[in-house]
Amino acid sequence: MSSKKKNIYVYLGKVILVTLLIVLLVRTFFLESFSVSSSQMETTLLKGDKILINKTAYGIRMPVTLLSIPFTFDNVFGIQSYSAALQAPYKRFFARSMGRHDIVLFNNPLETDKPLDKRSLLLSRCVALPGDSLQVENGLFIINGRPYSGCPNTMEEYSFKVSAKKELDDIAKELHISVPLGTVQGDSVITHLSRYDAFVLNESLSDSLTLVLCKKDTLKSHTFLIPFKGKIIDMDENNLIMYKQMILQEQKGKDVKIENGELVIDGIKQIDYTFEDSYYWMLSDNSIHSIDSRSIGFIPFSSIVGKASLIWHSSDENGTRTERCFSSIK
Repeated sequence: MSSKKKNIYVYLGKVILVTLLIVLLVRTFFLESFSVSSSQMETTLLKGDKILINKTAYGIRMPVTLLSIPFTFDNVFGIQSYSAALQAPYKRFFARSMGRHDIVLFNNPLETDKPLDKRSLLLSRCVALPGDSLQVENGLFIINGRPYSGCPNTMEEYSFKVSAKKELDDIAKELHISVPLGTVQGDSVITHLSRYDAFVLNESLSDSLTLVLCKKDTLKSHTFLIPFKGKIIDMDENNLIMYKQMILQEQKGKDVKIENGELVIDGIKQIDYTFEDSYYWMLSDNSIHSIDSRSIGFIPFSSIVGKASLIWHSSDENGTRTERCFSSIK
């Protein structure tokens, strides 16, 4: 091989290596693409959307898992792509507050058997901030004394009379609104619609054939404070039930017990507890089949990856949805 050709190969190798390093740095600290694979943020985000996550929005979180194959998350062809043998402590530079209603990517805090940055990724909307009071009453959320109504794209269950189906289908077709088939329960049909679509349909339907929001009475009424870092909360029996999981996460590695309604850490009874992290309450726009704070509880700031900022590509079984490409996320 001539010296000239050898120099070209060396040059190309350096260019490729530098490019990969730059991409890796950007992906690790600044921007990352995330594919939406579930319906829990419909209709704000749809299955098949590819979005950009701004990792600097709330400060730059440093990697925790130090032994990991670049450009992979947690596996390659079903084989674990990292080792938990060497982990750095959690650290975030230039930390900034999260905005209410931001759509956020975060790690599932319940997966404590995995390193922080290798836990499953979830996407949801931040509805309550550290220091807020949150009341849950019959499935409804009251934040700082005000009912949380959600955004117009929030998906809910609605019912309508079977006899109204033809009129509903005809009007929905005129308004270019897609109404899922739903399930028949007695003389009613239960279907899923965004609040906006339900409002538009109700404006056009006759008074006797309106869509009715299905109320959920599965949650008992209780009020609690969303903790922030340094907040001291008395550990009475009710608070222990509410905050137990967070304390176990923060005190991982210590002997944490609840004995006779009292918190005991390493054999010492605690009448109160000082929280080491700030927490958030996340709700998905599609409340039907979602993994959010209703199922996994408070989300610690340490679990936050970044803010969903832009849909850069979108596709379904029919091809590219060009109208969604390069659109901002609200």
